[in-house]
Amino acid sequence: MSRQRFLPVLLLLVTVLACSAPTVGAQSLYWLDTQYASPTLKRSDLDGLGVTSLGLSAGTLPEGLAADATGRVFWSESSWWGARIQRVSHLLSGSVALVSGGSALRGIAIDVASQRLFWTSSNLAVGSAVHRSDISGTGAVPLIALAVNANPRGIAVDAANSRILWADLDQDAIYSASLAGGPASLWLALPVGSAPYGIVVEPGTNRVYWTEYGTGLLRRADAAGTNLTQIASGLAQPTYLTLDAASARLFWTEADAGSQRIRRANVNGTSLVTLPPVLSSYGGIAIGSGNALSTETDEMPREFAIERVWPTPGTGPLHIGFALPREATVSLSVLDLQGRLVSVLAEGVLPPGRHERRWNGNSAGGSIGAGVYFARLSSEGRSWVRRLVVTR
Repeated sequence: MSRQRFLPVLLLLVTVLACSAPTVGAQSLYWLDTQYASPTLKRSDLDGLGVTSLGLSAGTLPEGLAADATGRVFWSESSWWGARIQRVSHLLSGSVALVSGGSALRGIAIDVASQRLFWTSSNLAVGSAVHRSDISGTGAVPLIALAVNANPRGIAVDAANSRILWADLDQDAIYSASLAGGPASLWLALPVGSAPYGIVVEPGTNRVYWTEYGTGLLRRADAAGTNLTQIASGLAQPTYLTLDAASARLFWTEADAGSQRIRRANVNGTSLVTLPPVLSSYGGIAIGSGNALSTETDEMPREFAIERVWPTPGTGPLHIGFALPREATVSLSVLDLQGRLVSVLAEGVLPPGRHERRWNGNSAGGSIGAGVYFARLSSEGRSWVRRLVVTR
């Protein structure tokens, strides 16, 4: 980029770096592409746009996926030996192995109240099980031993009823158990060949939704397993399932060869769409925070920075992510090419961590024209700048 484009003196003092990041606001969509040679964890906005990707280790077969309110993303590996439960930040950074030495780990879910992880395993040689640990992976135990021929997949926490529910692919059934453990109970028997796979519980209503790999259906029932309702049909081997409670929409992956894709619909089945990302294989899917602050030390920033601006070029709103290594008085503003103030997005004392602000492309005087602008972060006598482009 030429120096002539940096007319204001203050802009000559900083290096403007190109930035690519997903178009996300308060929520992000995460999914796994499980392919053996080059698996990936990906992130986008809830329309499947602005995709970023994290490459994972070959042969690990990542499968189950969950995200919590602090912005952390957890996944399980279905490899036969040395399978792990892993975690990254909402920015797909700071990967940490929480549990190791497992086998054929499948679905994973988070109990927010107790800060515990639950996951299923389907190693038919040693027996399938439901496992539990705390949110950091300590205290991992096989909580519930399952039948020899059990093949559990997706798992969900039903906090209102203090239980977990999981889908058994081979048993054509959904089972439940107490969050504390204890024997598995049959919650709902399904027709032969249904092959239930993904499962979620809708907060507030306590309705249970699940996918059926064998029949290509998306269905739901009330908390007691009654009032069965078909939400969608004709799906291409639907697998893992997640729910955005805020917008009352379901997201799932489909695994049929040549038709691998991510789909979305309202909880009543209307507005069914296929999202843009292309899958090479199925995998877990989750909704998580796109701008939460994690307090994990391995995820805390080490320096002041504007880490990302997206989408650019874009019509707005544009998202500006910035990092603070410590509590500080900061100002985040938008300037035009002449260095004139266009908009103030943040002003005052902020805690350490990663933050995000949105700019709708307006100034105090109203809508601004298309062109090149700059996001400026100022703190402790220094400034950091990123270029952004507004289109109309």
